[in-house]
Amino acid sequence: MSLSVSIEPIKKITTVKVQDKNVNGNLSRKSIIYKIKHNSAFIVLAGVIILILFYGMFHIYSAPARKSPDAFFTYLGEYNDYVIYKTKEDKVTLSEVVFAYNSLKIKIYRQNGRHLYYIREPNLNIFLQCLNPVEMAVPKCITVKERY
Repeated sequence: MSLSVSIEPIKKITTVKVQDKNVNGNLSRKSIIYKIKHNSAFIVLAGVIILILFYGMFHIYSAPARKSPDAFFTYLGEYNDYVIYKTKEDKVTLSEVVFAYNSLKIKIYRQNGRHLYYIREPNLNIFLQCLNPVEMAVPKCITVKERY
């Protein structure tokens, strides 16, 4: 068994291709500063856009479902630093809910939550006082019932 390989001489490369930028010599100071400013402006703009997108996603995720079509409660208004909701089918107004809230004999404490859900039953006012919105998370609520 024999192996034969022919050896040929390597041709020398005599021409080197050079880009036009390098032929002109060093870049001027103004063009270098312009490129740096252009790149940094692009990076800052991209960062601002990403931050706005994250803020929008967080804001949409954390906002209570006030007028969601599949929600049981709908947003009614705000009174005395409480956010007040009502059942979707109920045609009660904010002034009627405020009157029912003011006529309660049982005191409602703000540390139990600032979300009030009003359910009207015959001869009965029911308030759910929650720390967080019912539609967004596992609710932590107390019930206040009072006959009128």
